[in-house]
Amino acid sequence: MFCSNCGARNDEGVAYCASCGKELRKIQTPDVDVPPPNLGGPGFASGQTSASATSAPNIPNYLVQSVLLTIVCFVLSPIALFFPAIGVITGIVAIVYGAQVNGKVAGNNYTGAHESSRAAKVWTWVTFAFVVLEFLILAAFLLFFLLAVVAGASSA
Repeated sequence: MFCSNCGARNDEGVAYCASCGKELRKIQTPDVDVPPPNLGGPGFASGQTSASATSAPNIPNYLVQSVLLTIVCFVLSPIALFFPAIGVITGIVAIVYGAQVNGKVAGNNYTGAHESSRAAKVWTWVTFAFVVLEFLILAAFLLFFLLAVVAGASSA
């Protein structure tokens, strides 16, 4: 059964559309199968679908970068004395914003997708800053350790 308002496919016997919430009324037509409405809008050929006919803009979601940086922050935080564990939190925020991008593009909300993409980019860079901070802390620990070893060896 298809919704007459939005064209979404619904299970038989449901009273309201799962997509838009409009009340569904079954039309009694013997032996007639009604196809879904053309969601592509005017100007589309009858065999085209809206997904293949329109080209959605390619909006980056920064998911790969934010997930990898969050994992690096998570692994390095215990070694760097938990100080930059905030990087894990900023990475999660970047992942959440990045995950919103594709859904908004699919819903034709390109303005919202651009806003989520911009926020994901900002939070990914903030997470990257924490990764750099963690590496600097680890480098300082390694340098102090090596200096202590050299000083201990020269005094003995």
